[in-house]
Amino acid sequence: MALFGRPSDKEQQRADRVREWAQRQNVFAMASVVLGAISLVEFGVLLVFGIGGVATGAIALRQLAAPIGPRVGGKKLAWIGISCSVVSLLIACWVYSMKPRTHG
Repeated sequence: MALFGRPSDKEQQRADRVREWAQRQNVFAMASVVLGAISLVEFGVLLVFGIGGVATGAIALRQLAAPIGPRVGGKKLAWIGISCSVVSLLIACWVYSMKPRTHG
């Protein structure tokens, strides 16, 4: 899939490999990575993304324990999503536990 010019066979093969890889991954594992990344970017302050990342990662790991159907991959993605979410939630706990300083 070329942006400019003609698409080459090599680019098409790469696009096909990426598409096939994505189709084998568990949907909840991919959602966990996305939510974990968002929660890291906002330092877990909203809590919703971090909790959602942990929850979807846990659902993915549970589904992948007994894989059914074509979506049998994603354990690493689920663990990455859970890890990012937990780190962001720890940062949020630290931010929320800080006391404001008063001058004077």
